[in-house]
Parts: sequence; C-alpha cells; structure tokens
Amino acid sequence: MKTAVVTGTSHGLGTCIAKAFIKNGWRVIGTGRSARPDGFDEAIEYKQFDASDAAACADFWEQLEVGDGEVCLVNNAGGYVGGKLLETKPEDYEKQMRTNYFSGAYMTRGLVEHVPSARIVNVISNSALVDYANSGAYSASKAAAMHFFHSLQKEFPAEKYQVTNLYPSSIATSGPNPEAIDPGDLAALIVEIAEDQASYYPTDMTLFPTKK
Repeated sequence: MKTAVVTGTSHGLGTCIAKAFIKNGWRVIGTGRSARPDGFDEAIEYKQFDASDAAACADFWEQLEVGDGEVCLVNNAGGYVGGKLLETKPEDYEKQMRTNYFSGAYMTRGLVEHVPSARIVNVISNSALVDYANSGAYSASKAAAMHFFHSLQKEFPAEKYQVTNLYPSSIATSGPNPEAIDPGDLAALIVEIAEDQASYYPTDMTLFPTKK
C-alpha cells in the first residue's frame, strides 16, 4: 500500500491534496491542529496534533506503520501573517516560523528517522523567492523552509529521499478565481510527482496561474 502523509488537511489545499491521493488509490493520513472537521472524507485517516511541536511529530512517526510500500510526505501546513514592520508583533514572527518552517522541518526529521526512503513534496510559496512589501514575517519563514529543504537535497541521495519544493503564487483556496491557481490542479501535480517513475525528478518548481 502506498501511503501519503499530508499536513494541514483540515481545509483548503490540504483537503484537495488528500482527496487527490485517495482518488489514485493511496492510503492517506491527514494531520491538523484542529479536531477532525465535520463531514470530513471518511477515507482519510486524520491525526490531530501540532506539526510545529517536535515531540508530537516524533510520536506520530513512531506510531505510524507504513510497511514496505511507497511513502510520500506533503508538507502543506502553513499560515499567513501580513503587515508592516511596526504592525507585526514579535509573536507573529515566531508564529510564522513555527507554522511555515518548523512544521516541515520536524515532520521531515521524523520521517527520515523511521522511513528509509520516501518522496517529500513541500508546498512553500513564491514569497520565498520574491520580496513583497508588508510581508516580512511570512516571506522570511518561507525562505527559511526553502533553504532547509535545499540543504536536504544535497544531504541525501535521490535513491533515498527525493525532495521537491513547489513555489505557487496565489491559490484559489477561497473559491473559483481565474487569476489564481486551481487547488485541484495543484493537488493533481503533487500526486503526479509522488507517482512519477522517470529517470529524473523535479527539485524546485515555480508555479503561476495561466491568467493574470
């Protein structure tokens, strides 16, 4: 059985990613800080914990049984805090780092400790690559995630861990938007990366909507 672990699945893009894996026959374990949402797809296993908590991540991977099948970790959990320098509180910077950087770092560390080989797909953001005004806390946390996973790309051979970073611009998670990326299309791409058996794999992909 192929197993996909998707963080931040309680809503938005995370739910789309989980459903896309289910559609393709994967076992899916979704994670989130909130309780399992009402009406959540019964086919998705759901674990409630804070992925920015190192001990909680370690405990999750220690208890998870994946057998000898393929494993894909999708680090999707994240959040946004915007504002000018003096409008952004110190705790906001800490919150952004916990949500957008530490969650991916700790989940990946737990994976490597317990799973000998896997694919790791990270939903980062175009903000890691481009500077925007009034977005310092968010952009810095996303850039930290980017550099962390770039380091892992060099630390591990692709035969063990294939690490792919995605840098989407706006995603239409709040409803249809012709000027934003359809979350269903992004979810389909992630499953395609997870299942690809080519002699190469993508390390970094910047994604923009077809209409602007």
